[in-house]
Amino acid sequence: MTVAYDGGSFRGLAPNVGVRTVLGELQPVLEAIVGPVEEIHMSGRTDAGVHAREQVLTFDTDHPAPEPARLQQSVNSRLAPEIVATDVRVADPNLHARFSATGRDYRYTVLNHSTPWPFTAAFEWWIRDPLDLPAMRAGCGPLVGEHDFTSFCRRPKPGESAQVPDLIRRVDSADWVEHVDENELRRLHFKISGSAFCHQMVRSIVGLLVHVGRGKRAPQDVERVLAARDRNATPSPAPPHGLTLWSVRY
Repeated sequence: MTVAYDGGSFRGLAPNVGVRTVLGELQPVLEAIVGPVEEIHMSGRTDAGVHAREQVLTFDTDHPAPEPARLQQSVNSRLAPEIVATDVRVADPNLHARFSATGRDYRYTVLNHSTPWPFTAAFEWWIRDPLDLPAMRAGCGPLVGEHDFTSFCRRPKPGESAQVPDLIRRVDSADWVEHVDENELRRLHFKISGSAFCHQMVRSIVGLLVHVGRGKRAPQDVERVLAARDRNATPSPAPPHGLTLWSVRY
């Protein structure tokens, strides 16, 4: 099942007792239709407030399921428009939403304008200061390739895990694209593709590159931050509502 969702009112994708999450809403609906579902596997977690255009889920059921089109219609009749099943199909038994994926694509949107725009404010970070796009694009170069992204990943909170996580990731491409619409609103879209991403990695990269765009950091600082392997070397992550899981590759 591929789902799209507005993450603004959810505390992330994964089930979490006591708070509203995407799977916390979806799983009871699925089970009402297809019977017990032991676990829903995700192509990638999204944090609180982060959206998805194409989040892939896989799950097993021992009960006869309706035709995929009927299942899709039933899910959407109960959960849309916040959560929408955009595709449902019977998968190969060996397909795993997370481990079978070969890459993920994320997009972050910045509205760089003198005033915010209320109709899209829930999906973009408004920045009034003029941003230097060539400098921000120059800062993307050092990110491409396989690196230790410790400087850009949230450290585990006390009690979360005794094991130090492996934060080596492969970034296939990273770039900014400018778009000015009919209202003369300037939007900068950060597009990044890679094998996988650690917690807050994309938002932390955007936060640093926006500092570059504001002239507070130089493009070559990105390489220095990577080499530092220190979370304190980066500014605060960009806010979550500008980020969307755009697509997943298999």
